[in-house]
Amino acid sequence: MTFTKDIETTFAGMSLILRQDAKLINSVTLESWLSDTQLVPIWIPLQIDNGITKIMPVLPDSKLYPQLMESICLHICRGRVPPSLEWQNKPYQPTGVEVDSNALHIILVSISANAPLPATLGRAIHAQFFQWVAHADAALAEYLHQHNILPMTVSMQYSSRQRMQLRITLLKPELLAPLLWGLSSNLGGEITLGGVPCQLGKWINIIQSRSFEKLAEIPLQNTIELQFISPTSFKKNQNIQPFPLPELVFGNLLRRWNRFAPAELQFPQIEWQGLVSAFELKTHALKMEAGAEIGTVGWVKYRFSDPEQARIATILANFAVFSGVGRKTAMGMGQTALKNQ
Repeated sequence: MTFTKDIETTFAGMSLILRQDAKLINSVTLESWLSDTQLVPIWIPLQIDNGITKIMPVLPDSKLYPQLMESICLHICRGRVPPSLEWQNKPYQPTGVEVDSNALHIILVSISANAPLPATLGRAIHAQFFQWVAHADAALAEYLHQHNILPMTVSMQYSSRQRMQLRITLLKPELLAPLLWGLSSNLGGEITLGGVPCQLGKWINIIQSRSFEKLAEIPLQNTIELQFISPTSFKKNQNIQPFPLPELVFGNLLRRWNRFAPAELQFPQIEWQGLVSAFELKTHALKMEAGAEIGTVGWVKYRFSDPEQARIATILANFAVFSGVGRKTAMGMGQTALKNQ
């Protein structure tokens, strides 16, 4: 398994859009509706929004989705959509199919722990991600293990020591299918993190998805404000630098962008001339199994006088929401947001 620029993935996933019905009339279970096809997906619920439920048919490999989409369309065109579909003992009316062709995704999964979780969870959530991917594609999980620049980030967002959300971002569309295939085996069930039994929510929430092409169209801003949510640091001349200097932040983001963006959207190497015009930062120690990692949290305002650098920096700042920035972003560090968004 390789992530080369010439791989063509038609889309990352799809959703069947359902509206809850008043009663069961000639209903067919969702699981049996497509049972006559060669591909039998696992159905994963997304968060309900305004009475609309989206159910994702998940397969272990995104290359199988065009065939599944063809089967769904044939069922619809041949009038094989029943008046009511039964899902989790409730009736729904199917109203359409939504295709996701984006490369970048942010996924949240709720977690409740049976006891307070240890502060050291970086390696645990990192390992859990790879376990889910390996459940669908062991070769892909091994391939990812061998690379330093990973097409994903993993972190925790805490409400308390026992209630939190696992936040996973993906930078390649073909990762969504194997991740969800593996994740489906634990949804609504139990996993262990840091030796503590944890209950996963029954649904996932894809809170944001974008394409590289859409990010590349964002109008430039001369002033960019980034919020460093989790401890962020950089490797500089064999040392660790916690202060997010412009050349470190945007140089790191440019390398990640060029690693995963389509060839026609990649940027040349840049001698960054940005300035820090304001900041509110503090250092924070993130506990890891091998010791504490020192990083910076807070916000920084960057200013670029060169229009071309400002344009590229604006795109990369929006990309940072998905990619993270700096070191160990697959273990909870470097989670980044645009300030005030």
